[in-house]
Amino acid sequence: MTLTVSAVIATYNRGPELRIALTRLMNQTTPPMEIIVIDDGSSDGTGAMMRAEFPTVRYVRQPHNGGLILARNFGFVNTTGDCILSVDDDSWFEEPDGLARCVAHLERNPEVAAVACNIETRDGLVYFPKGAAPFDVPWYVGCGHLLRRSAVEQVGLYMPELYRQGEEKDRCLRLVGAGYRVVALPDVMVYHDKSEKGRKPGMERFYNHRNDLIREVARCPSPLMAWRLARSWAGNSWKNLRHGPRLTDLKVLLALPQILRIGLRHRAPVSVEAYNRWLHLAKTAAPASAPPAETMAAETIVSRAASRPVAAERPSPARSD
Repeated sequence: MTLTVSAVIATYNRGPELRIALTRLMNQTTPPMEIIVIDDGSSDGTGAMMRAEFPTVRYVRQPHNGGLILARNFGFVNTTGDCILSVDDDSWFEEPDGLARCVAHLERNPEVAAVACNIETRDGLVYFPKGAAPFDVPWYVGCGHLLRRSAVEQVGLYMPELYRQGEEKDRCLRLVGAGYRVVALPDVMVYHDKSEKGRKPGMERFYNHRNDLIREVARCPSPLMAWRLARSWAGNSWKNLRHGPRLTDLKVLLALPQILRIGLRHRAPVSVEAYNRWLHLAKTAAPASAPPAETMAAETIVSRAASRPVAAERPSPARSD
């Protein structure tokens, strides 16, 4: 059975970048059967560009800025493909058959709910060892992944309250809990131009910390809850401190009532076995962490070690069978 693909791109004030992303996507050897662009309230002329240059692409402009996650949920429920491709408005496949290879992997492996493409950023970071065989990972990266619709329908949409970050981790934990696999395809490269427009480091740190806690409250099995909340708080606090004195922890502390309210509203814990498996993958195979030495050439290790950011809870990944 040939799986059909719908592509969802959320955008906000990145018209020039979006033009490149759409052009590259439409030039794939097997392009999506439909593309929807959700404009999260842009004021830079994105709408005029879309109407003039991409009349065959479905363009929806939200009346206000509701956040990336709300836009992606909207795209999912308003498309019909068997698979949902997500790329950012500043990311694209490096090779013309990238999407076709992602689809082929899902067709061959019905237990796989999502494939994570290998992300290469403008600063030289490569998330997975190029040329490695596919292996299980704890989550995909928002700017380059393909989802099986039936699996997502089983576990549900993104939590809209997360607003802008951490939604991939929560969904993939639910997919693992439902018995699915999330698999990295290291030979399918997506280039992330990583536009600086709309990126605010302080806001990113806050939402990373806040949303990790929400996920723990919502998904962590009760016997592990106290330890995981403490571990999540300590790990994110340490990462925040490394960037110098910040008010992030204080803001998260003030947000604790909201964090508990959101987490409990969505509480649907996975099994202890599934949670421990996901934790193992998070420690050994998370995107952007260094792979085991035997999977890549020495010069690649040196290059990635010099360029990758330090990440808590991300030691060297081991391939999962």
